[in-house]
Amino acid sequence: MVQQQNNVRTAQVHHLHHLSALKHIGVGLCALVLVSYGCASSSTTTTATVKGKRPANFVLEQAMEKRSNALNALRAEGSLAVEVDGKKQQAQFVGSLYKRDSLLLTVTGPFNIAVAKVGSTPDFMNYYDALANTVYQGIPSPKNFQTRLGVPLSHNDIACFLRGEAPGGFTGFTAEPATSDSEDVFVRVRDSVTERVVYSHRAENITSFKRTNKNGEILVHTRFSNFTTSDNISIPQDAFVLFPAIKATFSVQCRNVEANLKDQKYSFLPPLEAKRRKL
Repeated sequence: MVQQQNNVRTAQVHHLHHLSALKHIGVGLCALVLVSYGCASSSTTTTATVKGKRPANFVLEQAMEKRSNALNALRAEGSLAVEVDGKKQQAQFVGSLYKRDSLLLTVTGPFNIAVAKVGSTPDFMNYYDALANTVYQGIPSPKNFQTRLGVPLSHNDIACFLRGEAPGGFTGFTAEPATSDSEDVFVRVRDSVTERVVYSHRAENITSFKRTNKNGEILVHTRFSNFTTSDNISIPQDAFVLFPAIKATFSVQCRNVEANLKDQKYSFLPPLEAKRRKL
């Protein structure tokens, strides 16, 4: 009987030692799992993209092409102002843009009265002066737009600035040495002009575009600000365009911008009774 009790006691001691060993093994496994998880988390943290800071291996062309391909259509409404030689004109507008191909712009004055309507493609422009009931038709060149709007912008320039892009595409830019981890500066030389863009990683878009001639004189300088997101695309709501040589500015302030809306109109038919004039 005593021997039997001793055997039971011995078995219980062995069992406790076994549980203790398992307990130490379990603690060791837990610690190993935590260490492994901690290492994995640390590794993920160091390689993850931090919003607002330059990602690894950033390429301007790839970033802008991706954004451009995603932005099929754009609708904006707000106010615009044109100032030439100290004389300023202001109006409200509603604009629709399909890619960079078709632009429809309706300009209204006081009491929301339409004063002008512009329908433009890269090859042709209708500018309807509602007050004079006259349609001006011609090539959408900087000279013709300056005649009607007061600023030397082509159809492509206006389309790019409304989209928050640099005219002339995204190729050929070379990065300058970085002075900030939230912005990058890129430079391109073409057609006897130098173009300089500032890309903000916080805004995920261009915030400045400057074109200078071979003498270093500024031909046009555009600044984008007040960015919003529509359909996961970063879009500037405000744009300011400066033309130092002719002492002119063109600014846009949007109350609302929306990307990739369906069933928009991008052209209009001038009234049949309107007078026709060539630009």
